[in-house]
Amino acid sequence: MSESWVQECKRILDQIKNIQDINGKDRLDLVKTISFILYALQRSVSGWIEWVENPEVMANFSLEELKEMNRNLTKLTHPFIEYDCDITSRTEMDLIREPETPRESTKKAKNKTETFYVS
Repeated sequence: MSESWVQECKRILDQIKNIQDINGKDRLDLVKTISFILYALQRSVSGWIEWVENPEVMANFSLEELKEMNRNLTKLTHPFIEYDCDITSRTEMDLIREPETPRESTKKAKNKTETFYVS
């Protein structure tokens, strides 16, 4: 089981690398890429939850290993949750603004897309 999980993880990592290297993506390509990345993240988190909820698995880790997992997962999760809050706040602000004419809305979306890249 662990070997096949690791192989699948490596395949997913290769796919993520490949889709990040593709130039000339349009909006739909980017949405598909974001979807794939989130499903990959969800798969990984689900696997972690299965481990954590299984005392037989967790009993195999030393206190130091558990501390290391805790540190690393905290370092990974904190910026992701901050990003989630930021994007959600920006989206909520956009939704509560007054409705615009279709032309203004299209112009706004184009400008927003051009500046919405995470570095």
